[in-house]
Amino acid sequence: MSRITIDGAFADWASIKVEYRDTVGDTAHRDYKGYGGLHYTDDSGRNDIITSKVAVDQDTVSFYVEAKDALTPHTGNNWMLLLIDADQNPATGWYGYDYLVNKRVVDGKVTTLQRYDAQASGGSWVDVAQLDYRAAGSSLELAVPRKLLGLKGDTFTFDFKWCDNPA
Repeated sequence: MSRITIDGAFADWASIKVEYRDTVGDTAHRDYKGYGGLHYTDDSGRNDIITSKVAVDQDTVSFYVEAKDALTPHTGNNWMLLLIDADQNPATGWYGYDYLVNKRVVDGKVTTLQRYDAQASGGSWVDVAQLDYRAAGSSLELAVPRKLLGLKGDTFTFDFKWCDNPA
């Protein structure tokens, strides 16, 4: 178990040896001629995520993500989204993901944890809690109380996915 302080310094993440890596350069913009006179343009690539880490302690699950370059401002649409599948059940949530962080960022230090509610009209994300986060340079860190995710005991499994600016 590793205690992480959400302070924007990121030095405590050096002790977390397991990291998850993503391909560098997969946010490249595209501008090409297509078949039949069509032209394909995609300039949605923004923050090129390259590394993420997770740390668990008695009360929280902390997340770290790093991009290739400095992060764009938190005011951008669909900025640095974190999806969490806390129950390991692909039949629940939105495509299996039960929780979403950063869909509604409050300001430069506070964001929102949301839960997918399939019972709502057409399914929707509902606010669960506000969370502290810190972003500086190319890095971002945040912590989610385990009790909000329903992660109890000494052994549990969950999946997570970082993405930025999905369509």
